[in-house]
Amino acid sequence: MTETAYTPRERLVLTVIALVGLFGLNGAFFWALVFDPNALRETLTNPMSAAFVVEACVMVGVLAYLLRKWGVARLGWGWFVLLAFLGGLAFALPAVLLWGPRASR
Repeated sequence: MTETAYTPRERLVLTVIALVGLFGLNGAFFWALVFDPNALRETLTNPMSAAFVVEACVMVGVLAYLLRKWGVARLGWGWFVLLAFLGGLAFALPAVLLWGPRASR
């Protein structure tokens, strides 16, 4: 893995993006899920919305592969996929980039 050093400013920006993704964007999803449970069913039965959901899932897989191939992710691809499904891409990408470095071999 190539060790990438981030400046304090870059770390701050990535942290803010991760927090906005986790609590803002993903928070809005969970709020809607709790207070309007039919919205998810309606979204998935709408072909246009379903296409965006499928595209997001495909891109999670592509990004997981590329992050591993490029060696820029500090966590394994499985962690990236898990974090993306739990908190969204805006959370997962900065999180895996900022996570502590792997132990050197």
